[in-house]
Amino acid sequence: MAQSPLPRQSGNPFLPVHLCFFAVFLFSAFLTVHEALELKTSYEDRQRAQLSEIQKNLDSQFQESVDELVYYEKMLSYALGHPLDSDNAREAITRFRHLRVQPQWQLQLNSPRSMPLNGVSDAWMARDSLLQRDPVRIDEEIRAALEFSFIMQFSDPDHDFHSRFWYISRAGFYISSRPPQSAQELELSYATMVQRNYFRALAPPQTPANRLRWTSGYQGLFNEGLMLTLSTPIISNGYWYGVLSMDFPQARIRDLMAKTRHTLLQGNMVFLDRKMDEIARLHAPDEVPLNPEQRQLLLGRMQHEPSGILRLGTKFASWSKLENVDGYIINVQTLKQGMQQELGRVSLFLFGMWILFVLLLAVAHQVIFRLVRRMDDLSARLTWRANYDGLTRLLNRNAFFEQFVAQAARCQQQGQPISVIQLDVDHFKKVNDTWGHHAGDQALIRVASVISHTLRKYDSAGRIGGEEFCIVLPETRLEEASAVAERIRARLAAKTILVNASTTFNITLSAGVSSSEEQDDYHAESLQARADSRLYLAKTSGRNRVCSKD
Repeated sequence: MAQSPLPRQSGNPFLPVHLCFFAVFLFSAFLTVHEALELKTSYEDRQRAQLSEIQKNLDSQFQESVDELVYYEKMLSYALGHPLDSDNAREAITRFRHLRVQPQWQLQLNSPRSMPLNGVSDAWMARDSLLQRDPVRIDEEIRAALEFSFIMQFSDPDHDFHSRFWYISRAGFYISSRPPQSAQELELSYATMVQRNYFRALAPPQTPANRLRWTSGYQGLFNEGLMLTLSTPIISNGYWYGVLSMDFPQARIRDLMAKTRHTLLQGNMVFLDRKMDEIARLHAPDEVPLNPEQRQLLLGRMQHEPSGILRLGTKFASWSKLENVDGYIINVQTLKQGMQQELGRVSLFLFGMWILFVLLLAVAHQVIFRLVRRMDDLSARLTWRANYDGLTRLLNRNAFFEQFVAQAARCQQQGQPISVIQLDVDHFKKVNDTWGHHAGDQALIRVASVISHTLRKYDSAGRIGGEEFCIVLPETRLEEASAVAERIRARLAAKTILVNASTTFNITLSAGVSSSEEQDDYHAESLQARADSRLYLAKTSGRNRVCSKD
């Protein structure tokens, strides 16, 4: 069945709508992402600033202890270089000469303001080649240590950041801000201290250039838990006498972290030593530990950057290296904890508003899309009505001749013939008068149906008058067009039209055929006029026939 095509639309009317809304969506997404990145940057800056504040507070507290150790080191070095010669000192030297052979001993001046010297015997010292009681220097060291013991009384273990302050001598004794409570504790303490890394690692020539050395975390001897120790060697006139040390237990570091912790740092806060081992931790209520891969990635970054922030899945880890102690302070905060803060709530509000905007945008898109579709449908219907006959669904007169002229020009350009068939229903007025206009309409519909089913898809057919039809056959000669007209006439003559349940009637048509090959004429008006004159000849010759010659 041949159908004459509708006039083509100038473009897809929905494409501008889709592109417009897609552009708005992309722009809103860009703005949202931009604001989200700004919030993320602000969050990271706050995390760094807050952690830096804690780092400065910790450094400040450690600095006080470091300054105190340096002060004590200078005082002891001065005492070694300028020992006092007094009756008490000479008496103490005499007593030491008797005590030095005892397995454990204590030496103290007759003053409640001095701290005791706690020592072991000469035989005990023979176990360790690093220990030595130099006969030339021992008396001077005993005097200096007793003098120094007056200074140590100003140490307050209960209020100082460090829990204990020591002087450990190579000459088999030590002074502690927390004196031993028994002979067994005395011996065990000294035996342990001289084996610790903070003592043995400071022996010349291993003494570090800055002379202050931090240990990594280790377990204290008397159920003190993890601790760090800061030590410095005591060297006078090129001779290594021993080590001054301070102990910083885990509990005091944790308490200081808790006091200085910012309210916005709600994650897990961890203090690491120089070997990246945990010393102290402030646990979060909903703690989620790092997995091995995340921990390895974080430690790798920390080794190259003194401070920073790193995203680990749904966690954010910020860190800062302490300046006055070989350690790091780290805070690991989960996404949930971050969302509970002000910036997190702003981020949720921003995301919610964007989702709401996208939903409203989608609703607006559907409303406008349906409106455009209805307008397009209306435009198509109006276009169809402007170009087609509503009864027969063939081209109307204007649209038909527009296509006729275009097809004739194309055939002329390509050197192909074009033929025209002019049709007219025989005795159509009699059909209307006999069976009514409804029967006439059925007759016209039947004619249009026969024509449509006979033509090719690129042929054109139109109703150009009341009962008149015209057909254009591109690339068709006169004989072929005559055969087409004859097939239409014969098929229509064989059809019976039903008026009602008991009444039928038949109709016939007459046709005139013309072709451009006859006179090499491609003008539409000339071809249609020639076919119309032959139609008139067919009617005057008896109707129900096709005439293709004058």
